[in-house]
Amino acid sequence: MTGGRVRTLAARCILLAPGHELSPGEIVWDPAGRIVALRSPTGRVQDVCVLPGLVDAHVHLQIGPAAPRTFLPWVRAVLAARAAETAAQQRGAARAAMRELLAEGVTAVAEIDATGRTMRALRGLGVAGRCYREVTGFHLDAAGAARLLRQHRPAARGDLGPGLSPHAPYSVSAALFAAAARASRWLAIHCAELPEEQRFLHTGKGPFADLLQELGRLPGGFRPPRVGAVRWLERCGVLRETTLLVHCQELERPDAARIAASGATIVVCPATIRWFRRAAPPVPAWLAAGIPVALGTDSRASAQQFSLRGSLAAAARLWPGLSPGQLFTMATTAAARALGRPGLGTLRVGGRADLLLVPARSDRASDHLAPFVHGGLPVARVFCNGRPLRR
Repeated sequence: MTGGRVRTLAARCILLAPGHELSPGEIVWDPAGRIVALRSPTGRVQDVCVLPGLVDAHVHLQIGPAAPRTFLPWVRAVLAARAAETAAQQRGAARAAMRELLAEGVTAVAEIDATGRTMRALRGLGVAGRCYREVTGFHLDAAGAARLLRQHRPAARGDLGPGLSPHAPYSVSAALFAAAARASRWLAIHCAELPEEQRFLHTGKGPFADLLQELGRLPGGFRPPRVGAVRWLERCGVLRETTLLVHCQELERPDAARIAASGATIVVCPATIRWFRRAAPPVPAWLAAGIPVALGTDSRASAQQFSLRGSLAAAARLWPGLSPGQLFTMATTAAARALGRPGLGTLRVGGRADLLLVPARSDRASDHLAPFVHGGLPVARVFCNGRPLRR
């Protein structure tokens, strides 16, 4: 590697994206961290394989650990912890969590920002992706939704684009969904996560009705839509190609076809599946139906191991029929496309120099996918937007 106007790295093999590699290869990037050349090396190569940076398609960086492993007590614990935290604590938690992810090779995220403090927290880290400002308000009418979104405008900084996260069908009114759809092209929504969520939408009863009543957010005279979560999002105008649907544990029979037709991406979080002792959703069937599927970590509150590498290894166990290339795609290019950032999760001229260096096991980059996905290949070094990460 050399300094000066540009930097170069010659490696035994380079994975540009699943199915595309250079062996051997050399990457050249400029001082802004943009790749200017991918070519055959002319000199000595390092005994490493270079992989593109990982993309975490769903993360709550600010949320800390929470003990309950049943959902409604868990929600109450998360809300109570957030209310007790200072702004500085929330920024500190977000920055510390992002540093952990960076150390394992996550250079881009789809962050769900519940407080509006993530952008400041991540300043200077060079992270890319999208920051979705979370909004809730099951009680809001059109005027209230418009006021809320004026106060919670999504912001952008550097390579972190803006978006909105109307939280879930049980916490967001139809008016707020519609307002969010008008206010931002990019949406992230927790969808069909629990049987109780579907029950609430069909009948208006159950623990979510009780929680909303307790919080003073169940409107007087509320009538349920009497359809499931996916169909309800479709009616509200938010089921579209630029929407991330997170979890989708409890889809109803026609839902997969609706999602496939919309072009929306499903994000699965293996750590959360394990934390709440849920069954694995049918990811191979979704992929076969043409639904894009990406991988997320979720939060410290719903993970024994807060790690996208750990999520990759867990995904390999949950869906053993998926190839290492399919799993790696879920944590790179599929996630990047879902965020509207197709240049992430891949190495190409004009893109960011987000690089993971792992010990070379052969001259074929593809040979490194299986051991990397299963967690048996350590990351020796990370470059985020061309800058080496200090470990």
